[in-house]
Amino acid sequence: MTYQPDKDSLDARPIPDWYRDAKLGIFVHWGLYSIPAFAERTDSDYSAFMRDLIAGKGTADRIPYAEWYLNGLRVPGSPTNVHHVATYGRNFSYFDFRTNFETHADRVDFADWASLFSEAGARYIVMVTRHLDGYPLWPTRVEHPHMPRDYRSRRDLVGDLTKTVREHGMRMGLYYGGGTDWTFVTKPIKTMTDLMRHQALGPDYAHYAAAQWRELIDTYQPSVVWNDMGWPADYDPHQLMVHYYNSVADGVVNDRWTQLKMPRNRLARSLYLRFVGQALKAMAKRGRSMPERPPTFHYDVATHEYAAPATVPSGAWELTRGLGKSFGYNAQETSADTLTGKELIHLLADVVANGGNLLLNVGPDGEGRIPHIQQAPLRALGTWLGRNAQAVYGTRPWTRNAANTTSGDEVRFTRNGRTTYAIVLADQPAGTVTIRDLNASETSRISVLGGAHTVPWQHSDTGLQIELPPEQQPQKDAYVLSITPA
Repeated sequence: MTYQPDKDSLDARPIPDWYRDAKLGIFVHWGLYSIPAFAERTDSDYSAFMRDLIAGKGTADRIPYAEWYLNGLRVPGSPTNVHHVATYGRNFSYFDFRTNFETHADRVDFADWASLFSEAGARYIVMVTRHLDGYPLWPTRVEHPHMPRDYRSRRDLVGDLTKTVREHGMRMGLYYGGGTDWTFVTKPIKTMTDLMRHQALGPDYAHYAAAQWRELIDTYQPSVVWNDMGWPADYDPHQLMVHYYNSVADGVVNDRWTQLKMPRNRLARSLYLRFVGQALKAMAKRGRSMPERPPTFHYDVATHEYAAPATVPSGAWELTRGLGKSFGYNAQETSADTLTGKELIHLLADVVANGGNLLLNVGPDGEGRIPHIQQAPLRALGTWLGRNAQAVYGTRPWTRNAANTTSGDEVRFTRNGRTTYAIVLADQPAGTVTIRDLNASETSRISVLGGAHTVPWQHSDTGLQIELPPEQQPQKDAYVLSITPA
């Protein structure tokens, strides 16, 4: 199919089935920021942080994301700056972390990563190829106008992980922070208006970013193009998307391509930003959120960060979050900040029941090791999926997405063909379980996934009453009932 570089033409393109069927992906944030591995530990997650930032109650140098280390370092007196000076000294630059990072990167065995991702049940991987610190993890040939020619990984980390992931039977996607690059600016982001300034770097940056995205597409043929932080106003993203779809017929593009168009005149721009900042604070004071405008660009998948959408989207969507509160590895975090296996299983069930995919982040440490507190919940999820895969992969939302049992346990529903799956978010009991306000046809067969036989059931005044047999190893955290009309 031939596409034109405009939204209407690209919007006619169907979402590839592989993406809707995959359900679980792994995000990988790993870079220079993984060496210091620091962000201020906080009880708030990203969603709360953003609410405070918009309201003018917080500053971006206190974001819980360790991958924002360079930005925090540029703010005198910030938690990151104080930590850096105390740990490495005033004369140690962020870019001095390259030596340590590249030494460890040369030795990392990506087969260990891919094996863990596969064991967890992931069907696709999205690797950060260049975060906002501007450091590419592949031997880019695109010349940077402000940095030395060797400001890039000496090992082709993107290529090596891509090859290994595909050898393990998973798809490979690539992330690129297209909206801004901190090596093109010297001032940090502290406020929302600072962020807007960083997203208006001019035509030189726009063509640099587009050239790197094209290079990544041509070299690695990613199954997912995952752009972040918006896109420069000086380059039409649809040109890049047409090039991508012509290269990868079943590729998928995310929705983070908003283009911020500001006045070129410095005074006009300053006045515009002041007005926007005041308007945002006024809306936050009145308890209102930023108005959402219809996108002027094409995308395949809507992405949500940490907080699932309040209203279930009609199209393909994805929830992305870290296992903890950061994407890049933060050595300050403990198991108390990290999802447990149970929480992860319940999160995946909730996302899938609402028709979404879960893109779960892993943040390797500076030596390229995936910390145990991240491995444990991933392995627990993989064990659960090993028995209950039918209720997740290849499914679609049912007519209802949720219910409760009479004992108060939550239930999530998925479907595949004529079969409905009820995922009960609780340990599997022996005896009777009743799902409220649920009916089944008189000839339906009901069984527990992983069990050998169908189980007896009947309708009651409160719902569908099911008799569960005792098992030697009943499922923990969640169990699945398969309901199929005869």
